[in-house]
Amino acid sequence: MRGAAFAALTALILSGCVESSSLVEDTTRTAAKGVVKTVINSKFPGVDADLYVDCVMDNADTDQLVTLAKAAVTGVDETTVSTVTEIASEPETLKCIAQSGLSGLLG
Repeated sequence: MRGAAFAALTALILSGCVESSSLVEDTTRTAAKGVVKTVINSKFPGVDADLYVDCVMDNADTDQLVTLAKAAVTGVDETTVSTVTEIASEPETLKCIAQSGLSGLLG
């Protein structure tokens, strides 16, 4: 009986960690997404940033997302711009951007 109670308690605690981890990831992505949009709007005026933000976000690795999320607090600097540019220059990001641009043109 004690073993079953311990197992249930462990599962409950671990599920809380999963929820917390998910919350942290969602918060990080939301903050990073706002920064990416700010950088695109700033560096490429007149471009519909919404067409490209998801491509950049989908191709960013965890370290890049954390760097971008930090910029939501500390402010956008050259490192932030460099990070967005680096992600946007990746082949998969460029492919996504091209497809998004075409779908935007075609409606």
